[in-house]
Amino acid sequence: MKLHYSIPSLFILALAVIFSCIRSPLGSRELLLEPLNTNTDASIRAIHIVDDYVVWASGSAGTYLLTTDGGNSWKTGEVPGAENDDFRSIYAWDSQHAIVFGVSSPGRGYYTSTSGEDWDIVYENDAKGIFFNSLKFADIDRGIALSDAIDSIPFVIRTVNGGTTWERLAGLPVLREKEYHFAASNSCIEYLASGRIWIITGGGDARVYSSPDNGLNWSVAETDITHRSGSSGIFSVSFIDDNRGVIVGGTYDNPILNDSIAAYTVDGGRSWINSESMPAEYRSCALWLKGKNDIVMAVGKTGWDYSTDYGRNWKFLSDSGYYTARPVPGTMTGFAAGSDGRIVRFKLR
Repeated sequence: MKLHYSIPSLFILALAVIFSCIRSPLGSRELLLEPLNTNTDASIRAIHIVDDYVVWASGSAGTYLLTTDGGNSWKTGEVPGAENDDFRSIYAWDSQHAIVFGVSSPGRGYYTSTSGEDWDIVYENDAKGIFFNSLKFADIDRGIALSDAIDSIPFVIRTVNGGTTWERLAGLPVLREKEYHFAASNSCIEYLASGRIWIITGGGDARVYSSPDNGLNWSVAETDITHRSGSSGIFSVSFIDDNRGVIVGGTYDNPILNDSIAAYTVDGGRSWINSESMPAEYRSCALWLKGKNDIVMAVGKTGWDYSTDYGRNWKFLSDSGYYTARPVPGTMTGFAAGSDGRIVRFKLR
């Protein structure tokens, strides 16, 4: 196992004081970005925030990252035997316990209870086509992980004991031709404490699967999100409660195409309404900032947008690109991650 501990340089400490400040062209919101030194060049597609201090992330080359001081320093390592894997999903309970799933075959879930010092395989499947895209927990016990489809059926596994054991869910509707899931930001599934689950698709179609009862029963809703090619569709889903949610996406390899790349729902995902004004370009991750006024943000490799009306209208915020972002619970702050080991601490004001 390779471990590296980053010690912030004077330059990084200076950056901690002087945020990178990007102002919305509309002048109504301001995004503050503080670059952090992670001491890795891995591509980071998944990030999980426990609280103000504890943040985990994962990415290419079997890499995991952990900070316990709010991002000032990072512990970076590689999971033994997974050096050629890409961890595009992660969940953490605290600074000691976390779980990651990889995209390589055999598909494996790795669990640590020692802050990454040791990892145990808690799930393994060598089925052809296995490729884990996303992982989400509703609480400390209930979680689901989503792989690419097996025999045209979404492959979803569930745990009810905090990741110790997993079983496949049955009864999901069949995918259409060339319809699949994207592993861009660990946000192509949503799972709330109420037991409601949403799963999104792209490629040959752009639809939203939903379950009201922890995955026992399923229905599918159509959307008008663009799905021109194999690199287009819905990339992220995020709900603020059982009824209100957003989906965002677009075309990964032609991000400037922004026609029909975002939609919102007010009925729990039974129907989706295209946003009246769209994000500026393709976006791979949606997230809610909960404060005095709830705000939903969308981030992608070419920038950020935000909405103050639950996804009906989007306003451009910044052209600083990242793959994924998560909020610090109950605040207007969070962390975003992207290529070349880049992680920033952000604040919206």
